[in-house]
Amino acid sequence: MRLKGLKFFSAVLLCLCSFSLMWGQVAAQVIQDAVKASAEANASLPAIIQKVEKAASTADASNQRSLYTFLGSLKEQLGEYSTAASWYAKAAEISAAPAPNTLALTAEELILAAARCSLSCGESQQAEGYLTFLGNPSNEETVAYSRLYKLWSRLCRVQSAMELVEPVALLQSYATMDSMKWVRPSVYLTLWHLTEEAEWSSKLQKEYPKSAEAAVVTGKGQILPNPIWFFIPKGELAQNSVEKSSQSSGSTGSEKKSGTTGSSGTTESHVIIKQQVGFFRNRENAENLVVRLKEAGFQGDISQEQRPSGTIYFVVTVPEDKDNSTALKLKTAGFECSPVFADESQP
Repeated sequence: MRLKGLKFFSAVLLCLCSFSLMWGQVAAQVIQDAVKASAEANASLPAIIQKVEKAASTADASNQRSLYTFLGSLKEQLGEYSTAASWYAKAAEISAAPAPNTLALTAEELILAAARCSLSCGESQQAEGYLTFLGNPSNEETVAYSRLYKLWSRLCRVQSAMELVEPVALLQSYATMDSMKWVRPSVYLTLWHLTEEAEWSSKLQKEYPKSAEAAVVTGKGQILPNPIWFFIPKGELAQNSVEKSSQSSGSTGSEKKSGTTGSSGTTESHVIIKQQVGFFRNRENAENLVVRLKEAGFQGDISQEQRPSGTIYFVVTVPEDKDNSTALKLKTAGFECSPVFADESQP
């Protein structure tokens, strides 16, 4: 649940003020002044924040680092993720130690915070840029968070079902690695979000019953509506991609085998009739992709596919040409695609 405007701002600052000994002397005074100002009638939130920023700009290195960290934390709680990332990054750039009696975040922790906030506002490339500054951290917990954030960044850019095969396999590996224990609840939650498989929900409830992640899968909590989860596709899309990957390797399953395309565009008795370019739960997203395809010179078609669960998906495809060169043309134009064979088009 979110509070809005000054009420939320005051609540956050009052909470932080109760821990004023955690902040340096300069930071504590600035926070107290901000709390007092926010309680006044007709208080201006931007003006209050500006005063905090001004105080930070003139403080010595140690107190400056603590105030920058405070600004990052405050902006993150207010949902201003891009600005929060910037403040965290500025704090990480200061080589001085945190001021005495302040919140002692290491430079690596500040960089991770900047990456997290960048992901929260959909800036995945910026998040990866921050993570490159970590180099090869010796701290196992930092390594775990860095791996998770890099994978989240990759998931935010997924455009087709097949692009999920590798990330899902990597997450399944992370779920069993002792070195990833620091982020295991998040790994389980991500796998559950992607596949909706009961296995990951059960693991969360059994191993981390009091975690926020367990609250999400039991319906007692909700994932914050930020781009990390908005852009990561949910449910059977990932499960379908994994099943197809297994089948193309020789496994059997409920989906029809797609096989491997040869130069002639056939696999045994399979003939490619179209290329799948998109797979969406929202029809508007499918229609937007068709527009983009048309602008690039392709004919995009939309069909509906209903899963056993009752969920309806909208599939965007492009007809295969007589030279079986549609896939190459699509990829050259920047569209990922996967082949649809004649027998797959049958119910």
